Amino acid sequence: MAFLFLGLAGLLGLVSLVCFILIIIKMFQNDDSTMGIICIVTIFCGIGGLIAFVMGWINAGKYGASQLMLVWTGALVGGIICNVIGSAMMGPAIGQ
Repeated sequence: MAFLFLGLAGLLGLVSLVCFILIIIKMFQNDDSTMGIICIVTIFCGIGGLIAFVMGWINAGKYGASQLMLVWTGALVGGIICNVIGSAMMGPAIGQ
């Protein structure tokens, strides 16, 4: 059962990645290319996704991406929940 939650978390991670890419595209389409480049470069430091997420919510009206941001938020929250549940269920099985 733990693998089900961890697999679902992996799928939600892919949804999150697609949402990140779509927000970067929206940034370039709406003349926020500097912010798009910053997000792409800093993704390797681990903070680019957070910057894109926050800027996506701040500019959701400007980008016309309210629905996309809701999907991304749901994917992040769902992924965290599935990872916690899956890891908790897997924990006792590791020591056996």
